[in-house]
Order: sequence, then structure tokens, then C-alpha cells
Amino acid sequence: MNSAFPIDSSPGFISVTNPFDGVEVGTVVNIPPEGAQVLIQTAKEGARVCRNLSRHERSRVLETCASLVERDSDAFANLIVAEAGKTIKQARKEVLRCVNTLKLSADEARRNAGEIVPFDAYGGSENRQGWFTREPLGIIVAITPYNDPLNLVAHKLGPAIAGGNAVVLKPSELTPLSAIKLVGYLVAAGMPPNVVSVATGGAALGEALVSSRDVRM
Repeated sequence: MNSAFPIDSSPGFISVTNPFDGVEVGTVVNIPPEGAQVLIQTAKEGARVCRNLSRHERSRVLETCASLVERDSDAFANLIVAEAGKTIKQARKEVLRCVNTLKLSADEARRNAGEIVPFDAYGGSENRQGWFTREPLGIIVAITPYNDPLNLVAHKLGPAIAGGNAVVLKPSELTPLSAIKLVGYLVAAGMPPNVVSVATGGAALGEALVSSRDVRM
């Protein structure tokens, strides 16, 4: 069950069922649209925290998470099979792709800081150069579909964390369990808990999140 949001503020729960046989796999809190502001306020603090993490620390969290997911790859694959109805072969491949995505994001966290640009392509500027840095945007809302419930979440979270941003993640209400599990592993790897908030709910919640003026991407 998703504990990222107070249960007593929600009108109910979402039942996650196996699409093959209809058996319930788990439940998550059904956060109403008015809960979006609570999630955004948490992300504001998360954005401040993640911005102040060194690039080395962001990279370390992502690398550690990748190792933990790889270690528990069977558990992730079985969860994907249960909530998304994939074959075990497809699910195992998706877990490996998730691990690779996190490792690539860890690499970028270290090196994607900026660049020095020589100006000597133009006459009169032979001894001049410029530079730029890459700065965090702030709060990012990530909405992910049901068909790749783990790797497409990693594609959103990995680069965002590498860049020093906070994320409000709204996974598909059909397959939220893999996303919640991955976020738990990021926290276990050392990521401050308020950097990523999981928003479990329907389309109205998603609309409320993307309509917020505090969201930068």
C-alpha cells in the first residue's frame, strides 16, 4: 500500500488486479484532486534538498539503487507479471532495462554539469571563451503508463534526480506497485524521502498536478 499520502484524507482506495485472472494484487490510496497541493508542497522542500545534494551524492544514490534492483530482480519481475500481465521473460528484460537506465543516469549526474565554449570561431574573439552550467528546474511531474510500469518510471526518475530535481510521480492506476517499490529502493539507497512523492490516483489528480503553477516540467 502506498503510504506517501495520509490515508484519512482520501475517499478510498484503488484495487490493483492481475489482468490475467482478476485477482487483487494490492491496494493503493486513491488521492483526490485536492491532494495535489499537499504533494506539491512536499516537492517544494524536496527540490531544495535535491538541489543541494552534490552531483557525486546523486550519482551514488542512483548507482546504489541500481545494484539493489539488480539484486532483487526476481521480486521486481514477479511484481510486473502480477500487476501488468507480462510474461516472466518480458518482465525480467524490463528489470534489466531499469537497472541500465539508473546506471546511465548515475553517470550523467557526475559529468553533465556544463561546458566551456571557445569563441575563436569568429574573428576578434580568438582569446575569449564562455561557459554555462546546468541548473535544476525544480519540481517535475512525471506521469507514466501501464505497459512498462518499472522501466518507464526509471526513465523519468533517473534523469530528474541526476539533474537535482524533485519529482511528483503519478504512475498508472492500473500498475502503481512497481513504481512504489522502486521509489522505496531509492529511499533505501539514500535518497531523501521528500525528493520523490508518489501520487496514486486517477486522471483528475493528474490534471490537478500538471495545472499547478509551481511545476516546472
